[in-house]
Amino acid sequence: MNLDKRMSAILSEIPTGKNLADIGADHGYIGITYAQKKLNNIVVGSDISEKSIQKAKFTAEKLGLNNYFTAVGDGLEPIQNYDIDVILISGMGGEEIIKIINNKKIYPYYILSPQKNADKVRVYLSENNLKAIKDYKVKQGDKFYDIMVCTAGKYIPSQFELLYGSGEGADFAEFAKLTKDYLRKLLENVSKTEDRNLILHKIEVLESKNN
Repeated sequence: MNLDKRMSAILSEIPTGKNLADIGADHGYIGITYAQKKLNNIVVGSDISEKSIQKAKFTAEKLGLNNYFTAVGDGLEPIQNYDIDVILISGMGGEEIIKIINNKKIYPYYILSPQKNADKVRVYLSENNLKAIKDYKVKQGDKFYDIMVCTAGKYIPSQFELLYGSGEGADFAEFAKLTKDYLRKLLENVSKTEDRNLILHKIEVLESKNN
């Protein structure tokens, strides 16, 4: 199964020898690939849409996987009866991810890849005894995706980390340049003082990485 750069990066972050739940799995490529490599571990692909998760179920059955299971339901509810070590959520907005992980049970690992509002996810982590032990960007096509690996613990992100993650990784330098260019151009067309100050703050924080 061919995974793109983003999915390959996410797959590489799943700790070895762990049971995985792929929430909002859809086609389930990441979870199915992990299940193929880790036959002694279970993978549960869940989705709120039965039609969507049928794609993953069909692929797993075609491959003859006995350790890949599918479930239908909202958020973490469908995986409650499984012994899960790692929660994977990708392809959703940050606010939706927060709704899902806002759960009494804390899992050993979370791998989160929000499509937007990554800063809101970081705020949530810092307020709920979850810390990002890795937080970087991967470029896929013409888009940059955040990938966060989280576990239990105290997390106090700096302003830079809150907005942009760790600033590490091969793709961050390109992201930083493009973002600064975009923000500076945006500044030319913004007159409201409050909005200008917000844009200037983002530029200042981004440039602080090099200081």
